Amino acid sequence: MRHKPRITTLIVLAAAFLSGEYLYGQSSKAEQIDALVAPVAATRQFSGIVLAVDNGKVIYEKAFGMANAELNVPAARSSRFGIASITKPMTSLVLIRLVDEKKLTLEDKLSKFIQDFPNGDKITVAMLSQHRSGIPHRVMPPEQETLAVNTADMVLKAKAATLAFEPGTQRLYSSAGYSVLARVMEIASGQTYSELLKKYVFDVAGMTDSVDWNWPTIIDRRVNDYLKDERGYVNAPYKDYSFLVGAGSVLSTASDLNKFAVAILDGKFGASARANFVRDGSLSASGSTNGRRAYLEYKEDKSYGFVILSNLSSGSFDFIQKGVTEILQGKEVATKTLSIPKFDPAVNKDLADFAGTYRRSDGGAFVIELRNGHLFSSDIKLYSVKRDCFFDFRFYGDICFSRDASGKVGGIRWSGLTFDLTGTR
Repeated sequence: MRHKPRITTLIVLAAAFLSGEYLYGQSSKAEQIDALVAPVAATRQFSGIVLAVDNGKVIYEKAFGMANAELNVPAARSSRFGIASITKPMTSLVLIRLVDEKKLTLEDKLSKFIQDFPNGDKITVAMLSQHRSGIPHRVMPPEQETLAVNTADMVLKAKAATLAFEPGTQRLYSSAGYSVLARVMEIASGQTYSELLKKYVFDVAGMTDSVDWNWPTIIDRRVNDYLKDERGYVNAPYKDYSFLVGAGSVLSTASDLNKFAVAILDGKFGASARANFVRDGSLSASGSTNGRRAYLEYKEDKSYGFVILSNLSSGSFDFIQKGVTEILQGKEVATKTLSIPKFDPAVNKDLADFAGTYRRSDGGAFVIELRNGHLFSSDIKLYSVKRDCFFDFRFYGDICFSRDASGKVGGIRWSGLTFDLTGTR
């Protein structure tokens, strides 16, 4: 049973704070969305932009928080946010067009384009696009992710990595695989990945504010990335996002992502693209890396849709995503408060007891490490709440460990607003 720690209520839904500059039509749904988001942003739990569409019409588009916290520059509707893995559907659209133009086929082997790639005669273009190549998700250590690279550099990194499995036999989410795919498309077309994006995605959808990361070029209106902890805003680790070329390198605005979604639904990218991305009557895409989070969801019949972009990675994103979905569906918001527990560092003294790898039923794993006197899962810090239970700011999640009869820690349950996962040591 999910634990119920003693909590201090941080955010309570308040009356709507309305601004005519950002609300269109003053609809009741727009008022409800503002009443949901504004109090969260007012307590510095959310920084970003929310755009909502009702029956094909934009009814709400408003920016919150800071584009640059150190310089006190507020976020704006025109601010460019990193969209993380929403880049991947754009890469897939380029691939579809190049296949249509017979520049390459899905059955082509990687060795056709990169002759010395290990197992390149087994890896197909389709496997790269479907996360079935065996190329690991990351192929370079975090300290190298601060350096500018290009697609050819990423191929060298991927070549040096050990495949996670025999190509085509399993599925493993792989950003590095998409970077290799971007290089394949460059070779097949004779154009750079950035040129392909502009030609086949941005120009088609009318996305005039979207760009691919290009360090050290100055990107006008680019927001900084932040994380949330007990102090408030903190700088996210610096990353040169060229290491996510083809996988998470695009910066965009909420308005442009709205255009992107509508272009897919309207068939501007072709019938095959529409069929590929619209599943069970909906189009959705998400992304999360470092301080960046992004999400879009549109109904096929355009009854509703929305975009959320954030440069402050925290569980407030999930709170807003869930609430906006319910409002646009005409439902009552189920979770009306966003709370954090009181921390008690003394209650869990033997933190080493919890360190280890916990395998999940979905094939993933939680790796819990003890670093500098604190527990971490990757870069997510866990805060002690009560015996065997912790809290994280990244997802506003509750993490509770279980023990066997001998008292040894053997299991974990990590629950957030939008997920509930368990693992076994």
